Amino acid sequence: MKDNTQTYEQAMRRLDEIAAQIERGEVSLDDMSARLREAQQLLQYSKQCLYEAEKNCQSLLSVDEKE
Repeated sequence: MKDNTQTYEQAMRRLDEIAAQIERGEVSLDDMSARLREAQQLLQYSKQCLYEAEKNCQSLLSVDEKE
């Protein structure tokens, strides 16, 4: 799950861990919904990080074009 100090890279590593555990069959059915919920939150956080990075890049490129 995302906390306020988590980076994009940490979120992606955790998503990889969750996917690998599920693929290896290490997640019980009882834990599956919690892991999927966590993965959904991590994906949402990661998408937001990418959106903000893209917005910042576009802003910087726009400034460069005006100069």
